[in-house]
Amino acid sequence: MQRTETIDKNQLFELIEYILSDSKTEFYESYSEMEKEIILINNLSDFRDYFDLGIANGKVHFGFGIYNPESKGKIFTSKIKLNPKYCNGKTFRYRIDGWAIIFVQLNLKNGENQIECNVSVNSKKRAENWKSTNPEFGNPELWEWKCVERRARKIINRLKKLQTTKPQSNSVLRDATAHS
Repeated sequence: MQRTETIDKNQLFELIEYILSDSKTEFYESYSEMEKEIILINNLSDFRDYFDLGIANGKVHFGFGIYNPESKGKIFTSKIKLNPKYCNGKTFRYRIDGWAIIFVQLNLKNGENQIECNVSVNSKKRAENWKSTNPEFGNPELWEWKCVERRARKIINRLKKLQTTKPQSNSVLRDATAHS
């Protein structure tokens, strides 16, 4: 399940506030900065600070992972080795992993005024098809897929309501199973 819309900064903050309104939600950056820990964002104020600092430092791509303990499953952090030759001497970073993490990817197209926002999550079928490739993710059957899909649909529906452009030009809705 996937959806992409173009929104502005205020609409993004509205979406993040909606996501974080569920007190059980855990909202992580999906990849850490090089040689730093993954950041857990607890509230809208933390997100605003994180986002504004990223923009001030020239960042144009942001990624986040959403997990809710009611979804069960296995969520973990992986350490990724980096080639210091290409990463200013840095040797690692972290990534959040799990079959049914809901990902939010942000790409700034025109600064804060035009943000491409993509929400995506694996399907149960896709996870089952890939479980032998990623055994470290554990058994996809451990996840409460109905809970994951319900939460992803709610976030995607909220994103659709926030769109600033015509759906036929800037929206995409796909089922992740089509890519397996």
